[in-house]
Amino acid sequence: MDIASAQRALQVAQAALQQGRLKDARSALTPLRKALPRDKAVLYLAARLARAEGDPRGAAKLLEKALRTASRDAPLWAEYASTLDDAHRFEEAEKAYTKSLKLEPGLVDAAIDLAILRHRRLGRPNALDDLRRLAAANPEHLRAWRNLALLEREEFATGPAIRASEHVLARAPNDAIALSVRAYAEFDSGRSSLAHFNRALAAVPRDMGLAVKYAAALHAERRSHDADRVLGQVIGAEPFNIDALHARAQIRWEAALEGDPLAGFADAVARPGCPAAVWGEYARLAERHRDPAAAMEIAQRARVALGDRPEVELMTARAACEADDFAAHADIFDAIARHGDTGADLLRARWLARMHRWDELSRLGQKLLRAGHARDILPYLSLAWRGSDPERWHWLERDGALVGTLDIGGRVRDLGALAEYLRRVHSARQQPLEQSLRGGTQTDGMLFARMSPEIEELRNAIADAVAEYLAQLPPHDPKHPWLSLPREVRRFTGSWSVRLQSSGYHVAHIHNRGDVSSACYIALPQTLGSGDSLGEGPEDGWLFVGEAPREFGLDWEPVRLVRPEEGMLALFPSWAWHGTRPFSAGERLTVAFDAELG
Repeated sequence: MDIASAQRALQVAQAALQQGRLKDARSALTPLRKALPRDKAVLYLAARLARAEGDPRGAAKLLEKALRTASRDAPLWAEYASTLDDAHRFEEAEKAYTKSLKLEPGLVDAAIDLAILRHRRLGRPNALDDLRRLAAANPEHLRAWRNLALLEREEFATGPAIRASEHVLARAPNDAIALSVRAYAEFDSGRSSLAHFNRALAAVPRDMGLAVKYAAALHAERRSHDADRVLGQVIGAEPFNIDALHARAQIRWEAALEGDPLAGFADAVARPGCPAAVWGEYARLAERHRDPAAAMEIAQRARVALGDRPEVELMTARAACEADDFAAHADIFDAIARHGDTGADLLRARWLARMHRWDELSRLGQKLLRAGHARDILPYLSLAWRGSDPERWHWLERDGALVGTLDIGGRVRDLGALAEYLRRVHSARQQPLEQSLRGGTQTDGMLFARMSPEIEELRNAIADAVAEYLAQLPPHDPKHPWLSLPREVRRFTGSWSVRLQSSGYHVAHIHNRGDVSSACYIALPQTLGSGDSLGEGPEDGWLFVGEAPREFGLDWEPVRLVRPEEGMLALFPSWAWHGTRPFSAGERLTVAFDAELG
């Protein structure tokens, strides 16, 4: 193939790739790769095609071949790094980005991608600061500012996210990403965000994820019927949109709208071609909202519609695990044991706990612990060791020494004003569709992202108190799955308020999105238990830690009982089973959060 023919073929392949015509691109590249197997441009384009076809590992091999003859090509190193990122080879990607920037420090896009990789994938503590400096040094580089807005919002830094998105919009008023982040961040702030959503949707009317969040904003402003209508439009356009179906179910339930909250799922599974994921979510919500029998019936219908697939086996096992006759379903759990899948193993762990098969649970739990699933498996491993290896259980739980209480009442100027603010935030009419509380409401979204003086003061007080708690814990133990963690908060991964009313309580549960969890008591009922065994309900409204859920059929005492006091912050490992005793009358208003250590 002569040079002119090769250049024409490259142009054809590149145009086809840019237009998404992957077959045409491959047809043009095939003879080129035979004629010029080591050519950098051919290998680069072949790698781009492999990535477009969903093969980042194959793309990386092609770029490695190209780099053998172009080892000082900085943009090629950056492309290689991006490909390694796609292939989940994050540490190697970091090295490749570093190499590209060493060769050519002015590659701003590579520097942006390196900061994002370090922040999102590798958890490097200063990566976001690197991106902030990079954006500040390049005020006209809108990609830097777009990504800064996205990352600030991911960290629930609402003010900085708004400022970064406004920086982009001042230069590109119709920038879709900046408009979306601006709307999301305004929603996070607790202020009215509807105008920002309308502006963003005018720019990207087909963005269904944006429309779903718009519905959440309508619901937050007590326009739940309008939210239901918007979600109906999304589902009309995309009948199998799980986010929209889930949001509609939750809004209908929380706002006590007429009709079955799960009607959207019922309609979706009646349509031809309904994917397994929708069936699975329908069964999961039916188990929470109705009962395990309803979930089992949906799983059986899914088997008829989809056949014997792993997804159907999992939804069947999930329903069987919560059923009253869970012990009769050993065959189902034997079947999912063959999946070799983490989700299946975690489901088996829960079933083994209900069966009190502690030795098997211990073996499975330790396997999952070694594989890096501590947050999910430690609750069950704790039960296994308590049932079969008390010495190990005491080592893990430390006899309640991992639970701490601190008084933050003196760090918040006016608990009464904070309580009034929180009451205004509680807009739901009843408990969430699938959370642990019974007889109360829970706020939506990230409470600590709200831009109000009350929340900012509370967040700062809590951050200081958590640092004190971490400093008071037992010494660092490199063999312990929790005491081996760093003793600094990397970020809050969730924050919310719960308002329990008369007879309200929390069932025993855990949190798998953080390392430290909490209960901060803002207002408490007069009917709180006194702890006096001679009185009526001595533990009414108390927090318990280390007590297994009732459905496990265990009569074990909690590791720790905490009598709440206004202004108290209780802290404990996120994997520890915890809940609240019911109380007879009044209001129990709390703030809770999950924190990730790092």
